Parts: sequence; structure tokens; C-alpha cells
Amino acid sequence: MKNLLLPVLLFAMLLTGCIYVPVPVNPAAPVAGQPVVTTFAVNPAVISAGQNAVLGWVVTGAQAVNIDNGIGPVPLNGTTSIVPSATTTYTLTAVNQSGSTTAAVTVAVVGSMPVQQSGERTAILNIVANESGSLVKSGANYARSNEVCAGDNPQNQASRAFLSFDLTTLPPTAVVKQAVLDLTGYTVIGNPTYSNASWGNMGALEIYQYQYGLAGSLGRVAYEATAPMVGSVKLIDLQGPLAVDVTLDDRGENMVQKLLSTAQGRCQFRLGFFTSTNWDSKADMICLDGAVLKITYSVP
Repeated sequence: MKNLLLPVLLFAMLLTGCIYVPVPVNPAAPVAGQPVVTTFAVNPAVISAGQNAVLGWVVTGAQAVNIDNGIGPVPLNGTTSIVPSATTTYTLTAVNQSGSTTAAVTVAVVGSMPVQQSGERTAILNIVANESGSLVKSGANYARSNEVCAGDNPQNQASRAFLSFDLTTLPPTAVVKQAVLDLTGYTVIGNPTYSNASWGNMGALEIYQYQYGLAGSLGRVAYEATAPMVGSVKLIDLQGPLAVDVTLDDRGENMVQKLLSTAQGRCQFRLGFFTSTNWDSKADMICLDGAVLKITYSVP
């Protein structure tokens, strides 16, 4: 039993740099041939209203995996950010030709959303996973990955992250007051820091508003295109929340308002470090699969 628990715990710690709480799945021994849910966990298990948590899972032997409460089909292994408005139990169902296996975790939500001014509303948009990813530059080649990571790899090749959010849930007449890109669900590889004086300094993480379209079309143009900057952050202490106000771009324009006024169905970003690589031949990345875009708006 100890040999079984160790890899599960190690995987959980790698997901965010924090420890997930592994949840026992199917106390009875699984039927031969049925899918196995090795890990289904949440971090943190208790949140305040309006905050996000991250689900993480590992499944083997399944033809399809689904998580309820609006998440839908997911890959065999992965993470996803959630922002439940009340205490919610999430059930994962893994299916193959031999049957199905389920596992469940509960996220406790305490308190209530902050009081807003009259008429104000807040939309909390989760990342559109199949429209997001990253590009790693190697000379004249640009390799696409489903991992949403910015930084550099052990070959000192730079990676830029691309995030997509669905705006279609907002009223077309919405008057946007604020947009915050909440990256608190990040995971860290190595040390993508700004704090080193010279060697090892990755510079600031810069955020550009860039409508790149479909993830499958990502390439040189998306990696290098000029775009308005909407924020930057120095990653000195990565032990706490990480949220960036992206309301205005560097031209002074309200970024989300401009997208709504032109009937754009997506709000997309490109993130990369000011210094493409720190030349230390180690992977130094921040991965942002748990990103959330919070938009405060009113309706006339």
C-alpha cells in the first residue's frame, strides 16, 4: 500500500507546488478491465466566495472521462480551474468497454461575494482549454504544446503561453469597469524569477492582448506579432495570489470593452518573459492552466 500511495502523493505535489488532498476512490477493488482513477483531488478544498480552486486527476484505462457541474469531457490526466459560487461536489466518471469508475471531491465555499455597487455584476471566465496552449521557439521552428507555460526549457528555448476566454456569456451592451487576469492557479517549474541580479533573471512576465484565433493555428506569426501590452508582473515571490489588472492596454483603451464593441466572442492573451531565456540550461517556467478572467461590468 505504501508503494501505491507514494507516486500518487508526488503527482499531487507537482500539480501546483502545493499538496492536493488525495481522495479515496471506489473503496472496493475495481472490476478487472474497468478504468482506474488513481488521483482525483482539489486544492484548496476550502475557498472564499469568488475565489478559484484547481481540480487535478490521473486516470488509466479509460476511453472517456467526464467531470460534472459544467466541466464536461476532459483528458485522462489534467487540471482545471473552478470557481463554484457555493459548496459543490464534483464527480469524475471514467468509462471504457468494461464499465465505469467514479470518484468525487467537494469544494467548500465560505462567505459571500463582495458587495458591489448598484447594478454591477462580475463574470468569472475559466480558460478555454482546447483554445489555449504554448509555443516553444527553436531557431526558425515553433513547436506547439497543450501545456500553457511561459519561460524557458533545459535547452534554453523560450516558451510563450496563449490563453483564451469565452466572452459570449457577457451581454453585448455591458459597460466594463474592470478586468483582472487571475493567475493564482499557477504551477512552477524551476525558478522563473525576477529577483536574481543578473544570472538567472527572467525579467518581468509580460501580458499582451492578442487575438490569435484557434490554438491549432499557433505559429511564428502568433509568437512574434506586435500587440498591445495589458500588464506585466515581476515574479519575485510565487507563494501567494497572482492577479493582474488588465483593464487598460498600453494605449489607454479598455481592452474587453473594445472586444465587445466589435462583437468578438473571445478574449485572448499571449504571455512571455521579457528575457527569453536565462541561459542556465534548466527549465524555468510558470504554467497557467488554472487562469481565470474576472470582469466587473454593468448593463445600461
